[in-house]
This record gives sequence, C-alpha cells and structure tokens, in this order.
Amino acid sequence: MGAGALAIRQSKSAVRLKEDMKKIASLPLNKQKDATHPKVFGVSLLELQQQGLSKNGIPIVVWNIVEYLTQHGMTQEGLFRVNGSMKTVEQLRLQYERGEEVELVKDGDVYSAASLLKLFLRELPDGIITSALHSKFIQLYQ
Repeated sequence: MGAGALAIRQSKSAVRLKEDMKKIASLPLNKQKDATHPKVFGVSLLELQQQGLSKNGIPIVVWNIVEYLTQHGMTQEGLFRVNGSMKTVEQLRLQYERGEEVELVKDGDVYSAASLLKLFLRELPDGIITSALHSKFIQLYQ
C-alpha cells in the first residue's frame, strides 16, 4: 500500500471519528445515566411508588405537571396538540431525572409542561392501565 492510499485511509478514519464525536455530543443529556438518583421516566408506576416518588399514589412528576397546568394552562387552546420546546422539555426531564426540584413556573411553559406529561405517559413500560387490569376494566364497561 502506497503513502497516498495510507493518507486517504487515515483521512477517512479521521472524518468518521469526527462524525461519531458529533453524534455523541448531540445526544440528549437524558441519555447520560446518573446512578445516584432513581430513574423517573420509563419506569413502572409501581416502581415509582416503591421508590417513594409518588404522592397519594400519583407519580410526583405527574402531580407537579397537572397542578401547574390546572393553574396556568386551562385557558390555552390546543394545550395537548401544540408541542412545547424540545429543548425545554429535555431540560425539565433532566431535572426530574437528577432528582432536582423543578419549578415549572420559572423553568417551563404550559406547552412544554404538557409535552413533558405526554412524554412521561408515552414512556411508561406498561401504560397507565396495565395489562393485568385490562380484563377488570372490560368487565366494568360491560
């Protein structure tokens, strides 16, 4: 292999490395795991309750968001149709994941809070109505 071919190969490797580094740097901060705090998103409701992250059987993150939306978002048209700022949603999510106190009035807006609630519900491993409860709800309906 000649010097020219070696230089091209090294150049391609350098380009790939730079591209990979850009991808890593652009990953959302929530993908970086912090073992000191229990996970909040993507965790079952039972697990959140066992970890003490529930208030009256409702996950604290849901409690906080619903309380905020009740006070500040009830007059907003299309509250759950309009997406909030992805950057704000990721920042709020990261704060919850770190175990920090989240002040939605200061750090968020109603659309970002609504988007954060939708994200939390979407990431529940078994949904709000777990598969174990499906038959009971069907019986109640009938």
